[in-house]
Amino acid sequence: MDERRDRKDSKIVWDIFEGDLVKVKKYDFDGELYYESGVVVSNKINDQILLFPYVNVYVFKSGIVERHLPNTVEIISSKTITRP
Repeated sequence: MDERRDRKDSKIVWDIFEGDLVKVKKYDFDGELYYESGVVVSNKINDQILLFPYVNVYVFKSGIVERHLPNTVEIISSKTITRP
């Protein structure tokens, strides 16, 4: 029981930015998992009430901007610019 849970070096890094192409995890009525593609339309937002960071994603199939947490989004292609 000597383990401490308040370690300051264990920060969660979620490298997602506006313009990234993502797959959004969804479930149908039978509980089957499927994915829809979309694009991130906002940078990470930290909300004190929700307690977790989220991003707004425009889903191509539905045409709706949805709020997604880190466990429901998988990055397909990031919009990172590498400079020499």
